[in-house]
Amino acid sequence: MSLLDFSNEPKDRPKSLHIHQAEPFNAEPQDLAEFIQHHVTPSHLVYGRNHGPIPDIEESSYKLTVNGSVNQPVQLSLSDLKSMPKVEIVAALQVATWRIG
Repeated sequence: MSLLDFSNEPKDRPKSLHIHQAEPFNAEPQDLAEFIQHHVTPSHLVYGRNHGPIPDIEESSYKLTVNGSVNQPVQLSLSDLKSMPKVEIVAALQVATWRIG
């Protein structure tokens, strides 16, 4: 039995994913023939690799701190983040390590 709380995990995972492990979530597309037909991966074919549970946060008190290699550290609330303009970018994600259990 796990000591981690996985109760916040989404209940509506895409049916197009082959689930290797439910907790923590580890899944990938079942149909690679469909997967390779897309220049940009559609959301129902995005693989999932979680290494822990989705956290339970209090939206009203959540703060994201940006510091380190920045000119001015800043703290943003969830409301601040949600009010920012949404943008789409095309990016490549490459897995560079093997998971060791």
